[in-house]
Amino acid sequence: MFRMIIFSRPAKSWRRKHMKKTFLLKIVLIISLLILAAPALAGERAQKRGAPAQAQDMVARAVALFEEEGMKAAFDRFTNRPGAEFNHLDLYIFVLKAEEGARIVAHAGTRSLIGVNAATLIDPGGLSIGRAILDKATAKGAWVDYGWKDPLTGKVAPKSSWVVRHKGHIFGCGIHKP
Repeated sequence: MFRMIIFSRPAKSWRRKHMKKTFLLKIVLIISLLILAAPALAGERAQKRGAPAQAQDMVARAVALFEEEGMKAAFDRFTNRPGAEFNHLDLYIFVLKAEEGARIVAHAGTRSLIGVNAATLIDPGGLSIGRAILDKATAKGAWVDYGWKDPLTGKVAPKSSWVVRHKGHIFGCGIHKP
């Protein structure tokens, strides 16, 4: 006839062992996924940063626009309508009036800086940013290093700006170093 088969529950110790193994496997899997994902996440963050050549190119385009459309139109474009051409990733154009002690006349990153004398801006190391830019800027261009707020992290970090002196103005664009 019919046989009744009774399945007994596994011993509690076996269940605990099995649960521990399952838990440990899940932890190992999660850690492995995090380790594998770390380079991808770092690469994504790196793609949000501009390269030195991009900063130099942005300054060259800003000087060309200044020549083509004139000072007022160019500065309006940099400040009010920069678009990706003059404000891209962590790169943005800024312009100082050299004859007026480094007064900021255009800034694609932070409009509130317009009118500020850049010589009064001091980085955490005590460097006068505007003075350093005035001293190093040439017609051919030069790099200036200082500390500045990183738009991606919101923290002060090392920054190098490519600055070019042109017709009484200094055009600049910087790269932030993580």
